[in-house]
Amino acid sequence: MKSKRYLPLLVLCLLALVACGPSAPTVTPTIDPAIYNQVPDTTVFEPGQCQVVLSASAPAYTSNTIGGQPSGEIPAGTYEVGVAAQYSTSLWYALNNVGSANYINSTSVSSTSGDCTLNE
Repeated sequence: MKSKRYLPLLVLCLLALVACGPSAPTVTPTIDPAIYNQVPDTTVFEPGQCQVVLSASAPAYTSNTIGGQPSGEIPAGTYEVGVAAQYSTSLWYALNNVGSANYINSTSVSSTSGDCTLNE
């Protein structure tokens, strides 16, 4: 008779174990080692000095996510550049007035206008 009293407890324990089973593995984003923890050469542009044209929407990044997973998207259009960040393997533009996810890779740019010359 004693074993019948423990049967509901045993069933509850088994259900709890199943519910607490292994979860899906966390995916770590791929980070470009040429960017991560590196200090780029930067060029600061005056308002209106340098513009970029995006012929298609571009993945956008915050300063914390450059070289990793995008944090947003910037639609096609013409945008003012505030800063250019030159890493050893890539050039990134920080766009003005587009929100916190404002860095785009220069490979997303179809053309530039104005004086976008980088500091040497």
